[in-house]
Amino acid sequence: MHKTNLSKSIVRFFCIALAFLFLTQVSVIAAPDAKRAAELMVSEKKIEKEKEKVLIKYFIGEGNRLFAGEDYDRAAEQYTRALEVDPNSYEAKNGLRNIQKKLGERRRIESPAGMSKKLFKSGQGKYSAADYESAMEDFQNALILDYENRDILEWLKKTRRRMTLDKAKTEDFDLEKDINVATKEKGVEEKRAMLEVERAYQPPKKPERKPVEIEEIISPEAAQEEKARRELLDRLKKKMVPAVSLTDADIRDVIRQLMEITNVTIVIDEGALAKVGGGSPMKITFSTVNEMPLLEVLNIALRATELGYRIEPNYIWISTPEKLAKEDVITRTYRLKYGVRRVRKVELKEFETKSSSGGSQ
Repeated sequence: MHKTNLSKSIVRFFCIALAFLFLTQVSVIAAPDAKRAAELMVSEKKIEKEKEKVLIKYFIGEGNRLFAGEDYDRAAEQYTRALEVDPNSYEAKNGLRNIQKKLGERRRIESPAGMSKKLFKSGQGKYSAADYESAMEDFQNALILDYENRDILEWLKKTRRRMTLDKAKTEDFDLEKDINVATKEKGVEEKRAMLEVERAYQPPKKPERKPVEIEEIISPEAAQEEKARRELLDRLKKKMVPAVSLTDADIRDVIRQLMEITNVTIVIDEGALAKVGGGSPMKITFSTVNEMPLLEVLNIALRATELGYRIEPNYIWISTPEKLAKEDVITRTYRLKYGVRRVRKVELKEFETKSSSGGSQ
């Protein structure tokens, strides 16, 4: 029995020794890795510290620049950002202290702490109402008045984080919206492409039959006459007659007076005038208030009679409407445009024929 217990003790001893030896080797192997990890952690902390120093230096520099330009609100924002990185920054607190002095010079603040407390509560209320920008402004102003208050600083950090989160959500929403729009546009483009493919397999539409084109052939004399008539009409539109007042005036005298004023040739059909007037002089009475174009005055003068006028290439002809309606017989020639016939010469090629006997002809 004693020997059995001794054997168990020896086995237990060797097991403990082996376990100790194994742990020692593991510790020896893991020691370099642990040391390396510790060195990396130290270096990362140093890098973070350097980053914080750079950020604080930048915020302080911007705050000093804005303070020098008397832009105290934006300067306070920069000093506040510096305190968010390092709540114990002396330069940031000193900047806020200087802003407090400047604001005190502008408006006397009886109790900066009380004013800071009011602004702090106001900022908390605006934060609860999701008005984060206004809350941020109140917290910054409160921190200017009480830059040692850590609660204000924490609420300021909280508000800034919330604003950043909301901005990220908005950007994600806009991105999702743009993706949806792009997807819809892609679907429309795909449908349009499919329609184009379907149209490509359809037979082409029959060309529309164009009407027969008719070309009028106008003689040079007729063209020249029409051109002269248009030129005279353009000149008559510019001929003005001063205001007139006539009573029982002979139509001949009126026409003659209009010719002298405007220097335009006016021809009267005496036969038509005698027929309308019954052999007696035709009297008219009319008056105009202002200067008027010749053609309008002529219309007024002839309205009371049974006469009319027509513009010829070089003069105005006055006669009855029946005679004016009669036009000279004009021969008009038209050229119809049909398809052009083309003649193509075809030459027959010589060829050989074989007879039943196999001979050639």
